[in-house]
Amino acid sequence: MATTKSSARAGAVGTALLAVATLSHAAPTTDTSAPSPAAATTGPSTQSPGAIPAETPSHVAPRAVTPTLDIRAVATDNSGLTTKEFRRADVIGEVDAGLILRERGARVTLTGNVGLDFIGYARNTQTDRVLPRGQAELNAILVERAFFFDASAEAFRTRSDPLAPDFNGTTTANTVSTVSLRASPYFSHEFSPTLSATARSDTIVTRSSNGGSSTTVTPNGSTDQHQVVRLARTPTPLGFSLEASHEETTYQDRNTPLLRTDSARATLSAALDADLLAGVVGGRDHVDYAGTTINDSRYGIVAEWRPSARTRFDADVEHRFFGVGWDLHLRHRLPQAVVDFSLQRAPSANPASFGITGPDSDPATLLGALLSSRIPGEADRDNAVDTLFATRGLPTEFVQPVQIFSESAQLATRATMNLVLNGVRNTIFFSAYYAKAQALDQSAAALSSANFDSRQWGSSLGLFHRLAPRTSAGAEIAWTAIDALGVRAGDSSHQVVGTLSLTRQLSQTATLSCGLRHFSSRVVLDSSSTTSQVNENQAFAGLRMQY
Repeated sequence: MATTKSSARAGAVGTALLAVATLSHAAPTTDTSAPSPAAATTGPSTQSPGAIPAETPSHVAPRAVTPTLDIRAVATDNSGLTTKEFRRADVIGEVDAGLILRERGARVTLTGNVGLDFIGYARNTQTDRVLPRGQAELNAILVERAFFFDASAEAFRTRSDPLAPDFNGTTTANTVSTVSLRASPYFSHEFSPTLSATARSDTIVTRSSNGGSSTTVTPNGSTDQHQVVRLARTPTPLGFSLEASHEETTYQDRNTPLLRTDSARATLSAALDADLLAGVVGGRDHVDYAGTTINDSRYGIVAEWRPSARTRFDADVEHRFFGVGWDLHLRHRLPQAVVDFSLQRAPSANPASFGITGPDSDPATLLGALLSSRIPGEADRDNAVDTLFATRGLPTEFVQPVQIFSESAQLATRATMNLVLNGVRNTIFFSAYYAKAQALDQSAAALSSANFDSRQWGSSLGLFHRLAPRTSAGAEIAWTAIDALGVRAGDSSHQVVGTLSLTRQLSQTATLSCGLRHFSSRVVLDSSSTTSQVNENQAFAGLRMQY
């Protein structure tokens, strides 16, 4: 069966989180010279965009580890997200114990927000569960200007059945817990101001568990490996890059790789001016998947454009064995807004592969970029972002495509756009995405129901208004759609979620929130000639404490 991205057991995750917390005490941050969030964002008569409430202390000393505790009660009229005749009401209790990790030392940097989510049902309509969540990243310098080590841990929830109703809310219906761990040792050295070399290895292990929830299948785990060796000369005005790489994805229950790619490529680049770099690429691919071996040439262009400190654009477009592939990224920052756009098209065997090409933008990252010109110190900027999230009840993530785990090598196309606009009293989040994944070997895909080819669209819009220095109201709407392709063509799922919320900061460490939510889903299964409509209404209240 085709399912979504995989996870590890809660006990193993708890051990990993404890290890991360221990590491975070190794080297306390000492940067306390930056201006405070309040001083940098307020003025005597006018407030700058995104002003922090006046109640914020003039300076909060940075901390390596900040414990958090979220307690929430949710009254729902459809805890299992089922059709009308089977719906059951329940009260769901949720306790989320977490750690915010921020350690920025001379040799070690540790950042993240991790925790364990305890979910229980008063009427036992669903299985009680303990779910890991969050993401942490470690960057360490082992030998100055030579050997380094990066690591990541990511835990999240996704759907077991991609088309079944689910909005990643409090209910555990149709939920699979996913954990991915990445280890990345590498060598990087500059032999001269213009000549450098890199050798890097990334290994990503992914595991999953449904924990007895109402899911049909637990996705297979996987191991992804990526190695690259590169020698590069900075364009002055001409430069070059020689690169060899190996990529391989193996499923937990298989001995042979699902997709293996060995590539060699050379890039000749030129600095056309101080802001623009362009180059041409040529190379060769050797690819194995689904019993098929392909040797083909690759060629294309690359470009980097930096017209100002506020704008960056990177482009890599190549003709490869599957057709034209691309990797484009644009980020532009205005005085009150920041927009991030990315577009990729490349072969893939596992959507759990994260961190090699950089994580997707998240609201905290974009808010931090927006405040960077007014709050140069990272520690103070982190405190300012925390204050905005606490006082305005901002969401911690943008809407994203469902991570679908298909047992085939696929050609994946994905476009995302995230926008944050932050003013004195209003914050607006907008996000949109498009994702398409089809098996590279269409003839094999047509014979196997385990393959799940799909096309997805989605968008969300949130408006958060500060009613008073410590009180805000929010309105959010999100829309998502999945259309199955290939052997399941005609099956589809469309969902809409609307939320109204009110947030009140009780003190510097406690925030109270409450609200109403409506969820609606329509699933069409052409393969079985069935259509189902699912609706759910929620009332929720929660208390967040950050110590």
